[in-house]
Amino acid sequence: MPFMKYLCTPILFCTLLSLAAQDLSIPLYTQAIPCSNKLSQEVWVVGNTGRRIAKVHEPSMDVYLAPRHIATGTSVVICPGGGYTVLAWDWEGTRMAEWFNKMGVTAFVLKYRLPHWESASCRDKVALMDAQRAMRIVRKRAEEFEINPIRVGVMGFSAGGHLASTLSTHFDHGDPAADSLVDRYSCRPDFSILMYPVISMDTTFGHMGSQRNLIGRNPSEEERHYFSNEKQVSAETPPTLLIHASDDLSVKVENSIVYYQALRKHNVPTAMHIYESGGHGFSFAKDLGAVADWPGACKSWMHERGLLGAKMKALIIEGQNNHKNWQETTPILAKQLTQTGLFEVDIVRTPSDGKSMENFRPDFDRYEVVVSNYNGDSWPEETKRHFEKYVSSGGGFISIHAADNSFPTWEAYNEMIGIGGWYGRTEKDGPYIYMNDLGEIIRDVSPGKGGHHGKQHEFMVEIRDKVHPITKGIPDKWLHAKDELYDQLRGPANNLHILATAFSDESTGGTGRHEPMLMTINFGAGRVFHTTLGHLNESMRCLGFKITFQRAAEWAAKGYVNQPLPKVVPSPDEVRFGME
Repeated sequence: MPFMKYLCTPILFCTLLSLAAQDLSIPLYTQAIPCSNKLSQEVWVVGNTGRRIAKVHEPSMDVYLAPRHIATGTSVVICPGGGYTVLAWDWEGTRMAEWFNKMGVTAFVLKYRLPHWESASCRDKVALMDAQRAMRIVRKRAEEFEINPIRVGVMGFSAGGHLASTLSTHFDHGDPAADSLVDRYSCRPDFSILMYPVISMDTTFGHMGSQRNLIGRNPSEEERHYFSNEKQVSAETPPTLLIHASDDLSVKVENSIVYYQALRKHNVPTAMHIYESGGHGFSFAKDLGAVADWPGACKSWMHERGLLGAKMKALIIEGQNNHKNWQETTPILAKQLTQTGLFEVDIVRTPSDGKSMENFRPDFDRYEVVVSNYNGDSWPEETKRHFEKYVSSGGGFISIHAADNSFPTWEAYNEMIGIGGWYGRTEKDGPYIYMNDLGEIIRDVSPGKGGHHGKQHEFMVEIRDKVHPITKGIPDKWLHAKDELYDQLRGPANNLHILATAFSDESTGGTGRHEPMLMTINFGAGRVFHTTLGHLNESMRCLGFKITFQRAAEWAAKGYVNQPLPKVVPSPDEVRFGME
């Protein structure tokens, strides 16, 4: 385990508290540090509150991995407070990380640069720059840390609370064209826990010390507005828990109140606990009365948000489908997910065909993976934009069979599914995608309608990628139950990867080509699995469909697959069915 280097001033003792059990320390920048400084970091101990850090030169994160046997997949980046002058490293950092670990949450304690010590040109930039970088790194390395990239939150204390709320209101979803891979990842937190936070630069109740350190003694109105985070809240601001004490004389409780009101105005899920007493900087608030109950309130809030359950949450969308058995196939999908032991499943039903969709607004952000068993009317624009951001920010998505018929004019959706068919899709929507006899992918730009199938029949599925987490270990070929074999699918096919194909035999009305059956698509930071299988109930009960669907759900949610293959696997000699 790597140890931090300490610099102790002569007037302070160097008998430091024993190191907490962090697993490793990660530099935020492996090459040139933007807005670099020439400071020499200082560390000292203050009573029983532990280490203080000042003059941060090389920003980094200390990693506290949750014990594997209780790990929930949730993680949190912790921003200790200290007025943007110092970091209360143990009091509001490492001790919190250890507490989170006991709940199965992996924690990253952020050593961010402190505006007080920075040059005028960099002062208001460095802390947010470091926090955004930390979130991107956590998501980029999610598989390594065995965490879910869409369950990454932020926690901040006092000025660290201002940094956490700034991150929650001044974020982006990554730049897919960025040269640096880390910059392609979203820096939006999935949830936010703010402890006695500085929120506003309002001179009537804002914390003037934090303001001076961040934006100077005489900031412009534009600067005040930009860093008054209650004025920056939007519908995309993550769900937030606020903890404060009424008798806080340092950071007035109005900071939390105005932020809560702004969250409510934008319909952002939020909770606030204001205690009668506790003062400022109380950390775990030991022996301070009722305020000491805040960790229990926090744990309950996280549990209600689905952040502490070992099981992931999946959402199945249904309600309209030109395949009339959708009310029977959705329960099959739900049962197959729950049988993995990995998922809790919710089902949301749209209004029926032709009815108003105005109130169809699922909270996609509560789920690790969304499964579409839907083919019908268009969704509201706001819902579509929300879904695009959910997937592009790292959410998992699975398109089942006729779901690839949906939304022919929704550009982002067609990027997500890669290829689709019917409802007016033609060469304007992209090429036909199939494989030739040599296994080469063909992008056929010939004009013609997208989407076709011959008569329903049993057919052989051939695995084309034998090492992908979804298909690894599955027999190279397996006989699939009676189904529609989709062919002539076309679309943008950007970032599309074919896992399996089936030969569309002309004797059954097919194309005489090897057509894609199982595919993955990267959409921003999101992982998409597209299966064209699943028309009939028996098609979904086929063991090949069931196993690939179950494994794809875990992969879409987490980026890897831990569930073992069953003892009985699909066979090339006979159709095998799995228990629903």
